[in-house]
Formats: sequence, structure tokens, C-alpha cells
Amino acid sequence: MTLPGAPGRGRRARAIVGPIQHLDPIRLSPGQQSYLRRRRRADAVLAGIGLAVTALPMLAISAGVMATMGRPVLFTQERVTQDGRIFRLRKFRSMRAVAPDGSDDDAARLVPFGRLLRETSLDELPSLWNVLRGDMSLVGPRPLTTDYIGRFSAEQFARHTVPAGLTGYSQVHGRNSLAWDDRLTMDQEYVRRLGLDLDLRILIDTVTAVLRRDGVTDEGGVSMSDFPGPQSTTDLELHGPEDDGTWVCRDREERIVLEGTAALLEPGLVELTIRLGPGADGAADTLLDEALLLLASRLRVVHEAEWACLAPGEEPGPELAASLARSGYAAPGAAVRHPTADLPPTTVPGGTPALIAFLGLPEEGFARPLQLVRDSEERTS
Repeated sequence: MTLPGAPGRGRRARAIVGPIQHLDPIRLSPGQQSYLRRRRRADAVLAGIGLAVTALPMLAISAGVMATMGRPVLFTQERVTQDGRIFRLRKFRSMRAVAPDGSDDDAARLVPFGRLLRETSLDELPSLWNVLRGDMSLVGPRPLTTDYIGRFSAEQFARHTVPAGLTGYSQVHGRNSLAWDDRLTMDQEYVRRLGLDLDLRILIDTVTAVLRRDGVTDEGGVSMSDFPGPQSTTDLELHGPEDDGTWVCRDREERIVLEGTAALLEPGLVELTIRLGPGADGAADTLLDEALLLLASRLRVVHEAEWACLAPGEEPGPELAASLARSGYAAPGAAVRHPTADLPPTTVPGGTPALIAFLGLPEEGFARPLQLVRDSEERTS
């Protein structure tokens, strides 16, 4: 996906090339759509009452943040809500800007007072302002950062059919301790089952989850791990890369859609060969794109890849070349830039890569989601 209005480097701006985000909103019933409209009015009233009731506690927390971490008191960050809309989430800070040892490690930056705020969810109180504004609802899928746009499968992105929430279905079933695929599956389940009974159950369970203080962190850190992308989809399963570098992506009828090899050339850089399989014959463009998305997701997990390139001399056919372009691959030296200040590797053993793509997290200001289009006939990639 190229963003023609994005900033460039040097005298002439260049289009940013990045992975495409397919959109697959879940169809809400007329009853669910009506419920969302009624819920919005209740959200505004309850958020207003909540801000009034917690004004003094928030003033005390602000003083605690200033005493332990200094200014600013609030942490703000771009997040994604309903229909792919971006808003600025507000929370109390829980970390220093820099750790005492000068590192940016989360565990070292987190202060005891900040840990208490996280464990009790008191850091979320300023987000009631987002609920009042209409950025969020009290209940819904937790809003994720714009960094991850382009990493969701189409079915995972369907979580954005409804507004993001202050608490949600996955929050009361493990919070940040859940694996990403499980968490996003729960978000899809919530959207399908959207209704008053489920929302009330989540609100009640939220109280219990906060009191238990379970699932605030992942297994090995102070917050949830980075989302690498889907490891499978409803239509596809990727196997590998194996010890010899081979990998294969099959559909649910066991037909090969894509196959090839992946070799780690240096930390962060993976060289690929990619071939179409019999399962790609007559397949929709989205199937190839999702197969490449699964490959990128697996490379992030297995090789911690920041860049992936096609081996020198690789000549993908027109169909595969078009899918690679949509997935963020471009020729080295092309009049585009990747969503990072780092320059792509220009040479590898054997010569110049045929194509190269950035697989890391984009820098702030680069990732911008598309708006969801609810009419399937108008839905574009």
C-alpha cells in the first residue's frame, strides 16, 4: 500500500510503501445496530458521571505521578477504533521516559506506583474522557496501536466493526496473558454476540478481574508482547520454515498456495524464494495477499525479521509480483520509502535483492488505516 501524501526524505517526497490491510467487517443485525446507538447515549451519561465521581481520586493520582515520574501526567497514544478511525487514547503514565540506567526497557522504566496503577486499572480513568467524546465505549475490543495496521488478517480486522472499549471480552478472560490469536478470536466472537446481556456480564466480570489483578502482564514482561501477525487464518495454514528453510502455505483443502525457502542472512534480514502452488490457480488476490501476510508473521516469530527480500534473480510472475507489491515489497532503489528511517539492505550474497519489504513496526506517523467500507461491493483493498 502506498500513501501518496506521506512525508518523504530529501528534497522530493516519495510515496511510502507498506503492507496492505484487508477489511472484512462483521455484519451487524438491525437489532445490534440499534443497540449500539442506544448504548452510545448510555456511555456518554455513565462516562460523565464517572469523570465527576473520580475527579478527586484522579487529582490524587496526578500528584502521585508527578512525584514519582514527573511531567507529563498523562500518557497519550494513537489508537484505532470503529471503522479504522484513529484517536488519541489518554491514560495515566506508569513509566519513566528513561530508566535510571539510561535504557528504554519497559521493566526498568516501570515504577512501583505505576505498577500499582496498572494492576488496579486506575491508569485507565482518564480514558473515560475518550468514552465521553465517542472515541470508545465502556465495553468493546481494546483499542490497539496504529503500528499494527497491515498485520491483521481480514477476519482479525473485523474487531473494528464496533467501537473500541475501556474493558472487553478478552480483558475478562486473561487480559494481556492471552496469546494474540486467542485474544483476537475473542474480539471477533464479541462482535458476533454483541448485545446488552453480554456487555453487562463483561462489566460485572471486569470488577472481579481487576480485584484479582490477573493477566496484567504477559508471561515474561510488564505489558503485552508485540503482535507479530496471524499464525493462521480460516482459509490458510502455513508450515515452516523448517530447519532447511523450506516453508509451505496450504488452503483448507490441503492445496499448496505458496511455497519456497527462507534463509536468515544476518540478524533481522531474511532472504526468500517464493513459488505459486496449484492452490493459487484462479484464487482471489486476497488469498495470495493473506498467504504473504502469514509468511511475514511467521518470519517475525521465527527469525525476528525486520526485512525480507527476494533472492537476486528471482522473477515472480505477474500475479505473484502484483501481490508482493500490495504486500509492501519494492525494488531496492525504487522511488519509494519504507515506513522507517532505516535504509533497506541494497546487497546480499549473490547481488542485489529482487524485491525487499520492511517487516518491523513502522515509525510514528507512518501507519494510517483505511476506513472500513460496509458495503461488500464497495469494499476495496
